[in-house]
This record gives sequence, C-alpha cells and structure tokens, in this order.
Amino acid sequence: MAGLSTRRQRILFALCREYIVSGRPIASAGLSQRLEWSSATIRSELAALEEQGLLYQPHHSAGRLPSAAGMRLYVRSLGAPAPLRPEVRRAVDVSFRDAAHGPDGMRAAVQVLSELVGCVAVTFVGEGRRGVLRQVDLVPVQGRRALVVVGLDDGATSMHPVTLDARLASDPSGGSLLRLQERLRGLCIGKTLSEARADLTRLWAEQEARLDHLLAESLRLGLWLCTAAALDPLWVQIAGQRLLAGQSGQTLAQILTLFDDYHGLAELLCQLLPERAGLPRAEVHVAAELPATLAAPGEEGPAVSCVLSGLSLVGCRVQPGDDDRHTTAGVALLGLDRMDYEAVIPLVEYAAQALAARSHAPARTGEG
Repeated sequence: MAGLSTRRQRILFALCREYIVSGRPIASAGLSQRLEWSSATIRSELAALEEQGLLYQPHHSAGRLPSAAGMRLYVRSLGAPAPLRPEVRRAVDVSFRDAAHGPDGMRAAVQVLSELVGCVAVTFVGEGRRGVLRQVDLVPVQGRRALVVVGLDDGATSMHPVTLDARLASDPSGGSLLRLQERLRGLCIGKTLSEARADLTRLWAEQEARLDHLLAESLRLGLWLCTAAALDPLWVQIAGQRLLAGQSGQTLAQILTLFDDYHGLAELLCQLLPERAGLPRAEVHVAAELPATLAAPGEEGPAVSCVLSGLSLVGCRVQPGDDDRHTTAGVALLGLDRMDYEAVIPLVEYAAQALAARSHAPARTGEG
C-alpha cells in the first residue's frame, strides 16, 4: 500500500466493503454518502485506482468492482479479528467434539462450518513423508500424459499423473523421456523430499534453468513430485459443494475436479497453507496464484497458474496431537471473492485450534 494515499486507501476499502455486502458494481455517488468527499473527487480517485489495477469497470456505464489485487489489499488492511460470537463458538465446539474419531466424526464439523458462512468447507489430516528418495520412474500413458512412480527408502511408493512438455512427449524415439527420467533421478534420488525440494528450488532460480529446456522441465517435474509425494492424506472431509453450483468457468471445473481427488486437494491446500508455529493464523488467498513450479507440470499458459480465479480461500494448517508421525492437518473455507472475511478469518482460526486439540492421526479408515 506504499503507493496509495490515505484517501485512496479509504475509498478502495469502502468500495470493497460495499461490494462484499451487495455483490454489485459500486458507483461514486454511493461512496460519497459514506465518505466526506464529493462524487467528483471520488470519481477522480476511482479512475486512479483503476489505472493502478486495483479496480475495474465491467462495462462503461457501470460502477466499479475491486480486482483481485484490490481485494488482497483490503484483506491485509483488516485488523485483529473480532472474537467469535458465543453461539458460533458453541456450534464449532460441539461439531468438533468427535473429531478424534476420524472422518466419521468430522462430517458434522465441516457441515457446520459450511453452513455458518455459506462456503465450501474442507478439513484434512495427513502424515508427512520424510523418507529418502530411492526410485523415480517415468511411465508414458497416452499423448502427453504420464505417471511418475516415486519410491522411498521406508518402502512407501506413490504414483502421480503429470502432463509432459509437448516437445518432449512428441519425440517418437522415446529418447527425450529417457533423458528426462535420468535427469529426474540425478536431481532427486538419495535425498529426502525436503532436501530435494530445496535443491530444486535453488536450481530453478538460476539462469541455466531457463536456457536448458530439458533441465527446466526436469526441475519443474521434480518440484511437483517432491510436493505431491510429501503428503499421505489419511482422510479428507468436504461439505457445501452445492454452494458453488451457480458459478461457471474453467476455474470452477478445476476445483470441482479436485473435490473428487482427495490427494490432489490435500496437496493444493498444503501448498497454499504453510505450517506456522504458535496459534493458528489464517492464510487468505484471493484468486490465489501458484508459481508454475507448483502448478500441475506441463500445463499450457503463462508462468503463473491462477487456480482460484473469482474465488477466495481462507485456511489454517496445524499439527494435531503430540505424536512423532509428522502429522499435519488443515481447515479451509472456499467461497466467492466477496466472502465476509471479518467473520470467516476468526472462524477458521478457532476451528483450526479445535482440530489441533481434538484430532490425532487416526487409523486409515478411508476418505469421506
């Protein structure tokens, strides 16, 4: 917000609040009733905010809407969240009462979270894999699709579907895929997942990764695999998918597909919700963007893959219990970008505390 005057900040945040309440484009006349400046002054400032990419007009005669960047500034401007109302705390406490019983005990919790704020609610518990990589095999399936088989020294094996770079997948001799597999093995084998991810991240930032096409694809695949293989989701619970039924577009289709892929959904949440020491603190993503190294490898498009366009995600990750199995868990609410952040943020943080206090890594009983 360093480039915004105090007046522009106030106008931007007032517009964001009005948009959250109404869901409609906001005109300068409406803002002038709430602020001390004239409509002409506000129109001038709105034009400047639009030039800065913080607002946009859906069409010429309409008011303005906040862009994803504008909504992010608004969310960052919010102070400490207000305490939850007593009745909301009771609802969360009661719904999380049976969380220790695993997925069956968590169904009520996600349903309550979803109904409280009108968003899709997701909870998950998983174990982080800490073994050393011993096997990396690239198996072509069809066209650009392939499976990567990852084996750890503790005997754990997992398979991850990927989309390969078109230039490598189209090599009729198969030599490019073999070279890619050897690069992946050289970059990953003999390291823990966290060690390999750190090395790959460092190499990705170096100039030669942009000059060597095969190396760049190896690094991108390797980073994706180290992230995907690092989590073994024990269970995932979802409620409220119907709340997105009125939406449309490619982004929604991707999200709905993730709801059928529990592992992929848990991986995405772990990417978006880093673990933090101390009390849970909500992470807010408005039209969240993932670096290409963390997006599904081989996808066409720019270097940044927008996975939540028009949507917002508010969530926390926690470490439930005091066992030594490297358990991780999370609570997330997914909804429209005009969700009531001032109500959602404290709810997510309180629910994450309840999950951490009452949920221990359950025996594998399937996914809900």
